[in-house]
Amino acid sequence: MLFQVKVRVKLSTMAEFGQKLMTGELDRSCIRGETYCLKNDPAVGFSIWEAESKNEFDEKFAAWGNYYDDVEVNEVITPLQAMTILFKK
Repeated sequence: MLFQVKVRVKLSTMAEFGQKLMTGELDRSCIRGETYCLKNDPAVGFSIWEAESKNEFDEKFAAWGNYYDDVEVNEVITPLQAMTILFKK
């Protein structure tokens, strides 16, 4: 399963968050590619996560949640999967 994750970084924990990322203490194994941030609001970031199930995603993401004020998670599909669904309509 693929998930689009949109977050707003909690500025009060920014230093700790950066340290955990630099030392590899946060599990990045489910993150596909890079995280991108909004130019006009750099505290907001987007990334794609991949996990076998929503439960696995929740387990991997739990440690990250401490560093965010807002989190929005949506299941996403590939363009090929989307095209297949759209052609069936």
